Amino acid sequence: AVVSTQSTGVVQCMEKLGYRVGFSLIEKATKDEARVKEDVDIVKYICKDLWNMLFRKQADNLKTNHTGTFVIQDNRFRFLTRVSQSEQYKQRGELYVAFTCGVVKGALANFGLPCSVTAEIDMSPTVKVTLTLQQPPI
Repeated sequence: AVVSTQSTGVVQCMEKLGYRVGFSLIEKATKDEARVKEDVDIVKYICKDLWNMLFRKQADNLKTNHTGTFVIQDNRFRFLTRVSQSEQYKQRGELYVAFTCGVVKGALANFGLPCSVTAEIDMSPTVKVTLTLQQPPI
């Protein structure tokens, strides 16, 4: 139990660090551009431009259910391409993914889109990042 609690704390720390990075990246990247307003356009910006800033490539796929949930898929997630596939290194991969979730969450927060961001490692190095936009109260 001690190891999992410590591991959870490290994951949360990586997410917080990623959040700050994502928020700052969007602030700097869009300071001289017109701000994107529509939810879909903002998520497309994340898939194309932010992904390119982070990984030097665009995300491979974007899916939506048109009710505020988006899934970004990267088939060769740059942070995992050189990490061993063994169970021993699985936790390290989870830290990289947690950082990326934080970056995406921070970027979306800068655009004014609060959301929850989760990720799963399908078959390393394939990663699916799920964004669930928080709907404003009616």
